[in-house]
Amino acid sequence: MIYSYFQIKDKHYNVLNGIKNNLYSQDKKSFVKKKVKKLNEYQFCFIFIDLMQHYKIAHFPLDVLELFFERSKITVNKSEYFSFNESGNLKDFVPVNVDWINFNCKNDLASFIAYMLETKEYPRETLLTKLLVLSDRLFDDIFHPLENIRIRFQDYIEDATRNGKSMKFDYLKEIILALENHQKHILELSYRIQEKVDKLSTNTQSQNYLIVTDDEILKKLYRELNKFDFIDENKTSMEQFIEVLKSDWKAHNSVIYLKMDNIQFKFFIDCINQFLRTKIPLSFIQAAKNIENNNGKINSKSVRSSVSKSKMLCKDYEVIKVIFEKL
Repeated sequence: MIYSYFQIKDKHYNVLNGIKNNLYSQDKKSFVKKKVKKLNEYQFCFIFIDLMQHYKIAHFPLDVLELFFERSKITVNKSEYFSFNESGNLKDFVPVNVDWINFNCKNDLASFIAYMLETKEYPRETLLTKLLVLSDRLFDDIFHPLENIRIRFQDYIEDATRNGKSMKFDYLKEIILALENHQKHILELSYRIQEKVDKLSTNTQSQNYLIVTDDEILKKLYRELNKFDFIDENKTSMEQFIEVLKSDWKAHNSVIYLKMDNIQFKFFIDCINQFLRTKIPLSFIQAAKNIENNNGKINSKSVRSSVSKSKMLCKDYEVIKVIFEKL
């Protein structure tokens, strides 16, 4: 189910191409809007991020933005209407309306996560693995794309202000608020997942990173990390390094101590996933508590936050990349 939710099919690319081909045309806008409405949150973010890579925000017509972000008004004192109506003083009722932005998509993420938290379909360890993967994808494929969109809009407003332009400001500020609120919603969902993970973890007998790479390759990786001072050899021996990566977490007390900041560490894990052909979610590492960097035990939210705030490649990017290319 996780794979099917985080999936882009041909029909989604057709929606994307339909928007690109009709960006400045009124034809088919209502048709495309109905197609956008059928997207889930992941697909919604994927398509909008793709558009932002092809067009500057200044070039987005308002009606294109409205394909994704619907404007509406909410009467916040609506309950008072009934009191005035019952008392016969309806003419004294003054509605207080607030502009509101809704994402024009299915908004079914919360119900999907609720199902994953309540399902009895999977054995305990399988469900734990799926929830850890889901937690990572929640951040990598929805939270951070929302953050990317928000920052791009914010940068546009600041840049346009400096240049004396004021197009779409109010609308974009409303969108930014909606993005921030949705990110808070994502965080709330992630906390619910973590609560379930903590509960499942207490009764799980065996867990590991599922790395099947030959020990000789891992020994070479250790030597290269030590050569460039990326690992503390006084705290982590070569044997402990391999033990952490390949053995069940509860079968040992070994810890890998890396001399890396959060951004370097995230790139290091990305390289492991790419070059060792495996997948280690950050949430796995946080749950295992057997890998540390310069900031201490790995906290997945802290790592992602550091990466999202950085607009530069990590320090020693090329060195880390070459280490893995030589394996």
